[in-house]
Amino acid sequence: MPYLVDSAVYIDILRAGKDVRQVLLPFLLSGELYNCGVVRAEVLRGIKSPKVYKDMVAFFDIVPEVPTDPKLWRHVSELGWEMGRMGKWPPATDLAIAACALRVRATLVSPDKHFADVPELSLRGDLPQRNF
Repeated sequence: MPYLVDSAVYIDILRAGKDVRQVLLPFLLSGELYNCGVVRAEVLRGIKSPKVYKDMVAFFDIVPEVPTDPKLWRHVSELGWEMGRMGKWPPATDLAIAACALRVRATLVSPDKHFADVPELSLRGDLPQRNF
């Protein structure tokens, strides 16, 4: 089962003082981990330590990234329109993250409950346990 990890999960791991690479390495090695540019930008912009920033850039550089081409952005727009008809107005960044997960049929790992409103999106609140 592929996973796309939301920025909130990365931030929680970093705030807990854990090494993201060690936590996510089993998923990366098994080919189950994806990322997207929005998550990359949200995580990296908040890092204060130059060393942690450099380590995270190197990690993101080896994680397969879902392309955000015009077709994906059309899907983001359609999701936003569809959810707006349901009275839901998630940020465009979250719609892009959801569209990326949908594109690769990945489960989105996020504690943010509003992702549950995205049609057909598989969602988990936390990472499943994995060991080497």
